[in-house]
Amino acid sequence: MTNKNKISTIVFSVYILLTFYVFGGGIVNSLVAYRTWRAVGANEFPEFHQIDSSLIIPLFVIFFFLSFIPQILLFWFRPMVIPKWLVWLALLFNLIALISTIVIQIPIQVELDKRFSLELIDRLISTDFIYRRIPMLLMAIVNFIMLYKVVKHSGNNTNLPT
Repeated sequence: MTNKNKISTIVFSVYILLTFYVFGGGIVNSLVAYRTWRAVGANEFPEFHQIDSSLIIPLFVIFFFLSFIPQILLFWFRPMVIPKWLVWLALLFNLIALISTIVIQIPIQVELDKRFSLELIDRLISTDFIYRRIPMLLMAIVNFIMLYKVVKHSGNNTNLPT
């Protein structure tokens, strides 16, 4: 195995780990956490939202941004069975989620820091689903295809004992 192959294996493995972690965390946050916000009272919501925001950054947001590092590195260091167009497709979906986060979701979150609003929570849920969860699901499918190609290829190149 060449050094480039070793680096490609490490980069791809770290990428898969981070993106599936982020996908799972995002789904739980989107489908569970956001929906429970409706039940928090208006008086309690500001403190609740501050605590929630302070926890989501180290447990989710940092990993989301870190996932871009191995994703970009895949253009130069990826298993040979993964075509570059799959990396481009995954990056496109990740960028859609990032742009949506910056342009749509963060402004809603900032407004929720100021005031409790069921309308804002509903808008956060609907835009999160359309512009983040759907692209992240499509990215997870692309990532699964990449992983399948790697596993299938490695299975064809190993001599397993019978």
